[in-house]
Amino acid sequence: MAKAHPWELAWKEQRWAETSPPLPVIVDFTNDLKREGAKRVLDLGCGAGRHSILLADEGFQVVALDISETALKTLEARLKSASIDNVTLVKHEMWDLPFVDDYFDGVICTNVLHHGKLAQIKQATKEVHRVMKRGASAFVVALSTADFRRGNGERLERNTFVFTKGEERGIIHHFFPRKELESFLKKFEAISFEERLIPVEGGGNRAHFLVRLRKS
Repeated sequence: MAKAHPWELAWKEQRWAETSPPLPVIVDFTNDLKREGAKRVLDLGCGAGRHSILLADEGFQVVALDISETALKTLEARLKSASIDNVTLVKHEMWDLPFVDDYFDGVICTNVLHHGKLAQIKQATKEVHRVMKRGASAFVVALSTADFRRGNGERLERNTFVFTKGEERGIIHHFFPRKELESFLKKFEAISFEERLIPVEGGGNRAHFLVRLRKS
């Protein structure tokens, strides 16, 4: 019997319930996509779909991709309950996207890109670039080396750890130095590139890069 994917285990074991609202930066990005005339948008690593539902409510044709079948079933139930029919669910890894070239007008990737080893992340960024149309926009939220969780768990390679405790146990986290993330995204035009630090109780920060991109 095949071993379940770490993300599938996390969702199946109900380690968390995605009840938080859409990120304000994604709400703003969604409004920008509307102004740009975008129609087809990829929610890469959609989870239970808080951003897929936001995009669908704004009238986009949404493709919601995740590796967890349980997460996608949760999203499917939410869509059915809300009578939303403009979201297509796809179960797949992010570094091997099952879409033709130049397919999407927009991509969101929030807290997803850092869940892999370096070679996988590099391939995922190439795939995102490939499936975006020329002139299309993307928004990426990814972990920074300034995050207080860097060093937790078992080290796999530089700045890359698989957590061994907590709700994200078994899941790989890579922590980006800024220059490394810039290098991974060099095929894109960077419209904005911000590191956001949020203090946590007990010391340290949650630290993420918020990056707005365009395929030129």
